[in-house]
Amino acid sequence: MRKLRDLDRGGIAAMAVAPLELSIIGLVRHMTQMEHVYLAWGLGGGDRVMVYGDDDFAGGSPETVDEDMAVYLAEVAAADRSLASLATLESPGAGHGRSLGATLIKMVQEYAVHNGQAHMLRYAALGEIRR
Repeated sequence: MRKLRDLDRGGIAAMAVAPLELSIIGLVRHMTQMEHVYLAWGLGGGDRVMVYGDDDFAGGSPETVDEDMAVYLAEVAAADRSLASLATLESPGAGHGRSLGATLIKMVQEYAVHNGQAHMLRYAALGEIRR
C-alpha cells in the first residue's frame, strides 16, 4: 500500500519503465492471484479461481484500479482466514498440499521481488524521487 501513495490512478496503472509492460496495478493483480493460489485456496482449499487468468501483470488500467484493489484486499482477507485455520508450520494446505511453512517462505519471496519492482515503478510514475 505504501507504494501507491502520491500516485493518481493514471500513475498506478502506468507502464512507467520502457520497454516493460508492467505497472503497479499489474503487480497488485499478480499478487491477488498469488494470495489465492498459495494462501486462500492453497491452504484453505475450495475452488481455485484465477481471477485475471494470464493477464495479471499486463492488465489493469486507471478505470480498474479501485476494483482491482478491492479484489486484492478481499483475497488477502480470505488468505488470513486460511492461515488461521492451520495449527502448525507443518500443517498441509487443503488445496496444494504444501506445508504452511513452505508456503509462507514462497510468499515472502513473492512479496520481496514484487515490492522491489513496485518501488522502482512508483518513482518512474512520479517522475521524481520522493521519500
